[in-house]
Amino acid sequence: MKTVFLIGAGNLGSRHLQALKTVKFPLKIIVIDPNQKSLEIAKERYNSMPSENEEHEIEFLKNFPNINDEIEIAIVATNSNIRKVVVEKLLNKFIVKYLILEKLLFQNKNDFSEIQDLLKTKGVKAWVNCPMRMVPFYSKKIKKWFGNQIFEYSISGSEYGLMTNAIHYVDFMVFLAESTDFVVDTKYLDPIPINSKRKGYLELNGILNVHFKNGSHGMLSCFNGGQLPFAGTFTSYSMRCYNRGTEQKALVWNRDGKMEWNEEEAKFPYQSELTKIVVEQLIEAKTCSLTKFEESVVIHLKLLEPIREFLEKNQVKKDCDYPFT
Repeated sequence: MKTVFLIGAGNLGSRHLQALKTVKFPLKIIVIDPNQKSLEIAKERYNSMPSENEEHEIEFLKNFPNINDEIEIAIVATNSNIRKVVVEKLLNKFIVKYLILEKLLFQNKNDFSEIQDLLKTKGVKAWVNCPMRMVPFYSKKIKKWFGNQIFEYSISGSEYGLMTNAIHYVDFMVFLAESTDFVVDTKYLDPIPINSKRKGYLELNGILNVHFKNGSHGMLSCFNGGQLPFAGTFTSYSMRCYNRGTEQKALVWNRDGKMEWNEEEAKFPYQSELTKIVVEQLIEAKTCSLTKFEESVVIHLKLLEPIREFLEKNQVKKDCDYPFT
């Protein structure tokens, strides 16, 4: 029986937990969160899922347990402000084979190199949960249609959480372009941040541009106000795909050489579905389809450092380099 830690039982963590219940291999699941209410909600959500494996064992704790088990997989689903400390405590106390981290990864630049060194010292393989590159519509269809061409990727919507979600879109652009050679342009961001929905964090509105060396370009637009639904458009010299995100549908122009619009299913699976796939991949293949930690560090810092400079230029008071989660 494989031992799996889930650290952080909040909204996203509880979705990871639902996925663990559906994993086909028997698991010893240990859920750790200091907040009793979060543990109770996570337990309710776990119990609400149909059981696909009666052999699972599960325990809900406020602190790390005193066990000598090797941890097959640890999922750290905390907020960014405590993630570094949690990872350090975890790896200094337990032998961990595989680690999955939520994003944004950390709040300070030095945290990235320090955790990278710790992972190397402890021999831990780690991935970051940016799942667009494992969603079939994106990883197979969009990659097939646009992966060998210079592309333009445009995202727009009202108040969708630009800094919370930008890493997803930039990560996928890197996957599509097969390159981390990009720069981020912050000149069209709104100079005054807003408070995030998560207390203690900031958010930004405006337009964030991402320019790749090969000519590909991304534009992430987030409007402060209104009720504009999320939508995304991929464009190349020969094709266009308009993704109606809230409907999980897409319109594609010139698919298979047909000069017309065709509708496609563009389903984005729930986290409770995706984590099942990741965990089973790790147990069976010893790797998974998420972004490797080392690559994600590069992507994070190329995105976040220009944002840090933007905040300093606009004299935004903050207690860390990247006040986002």
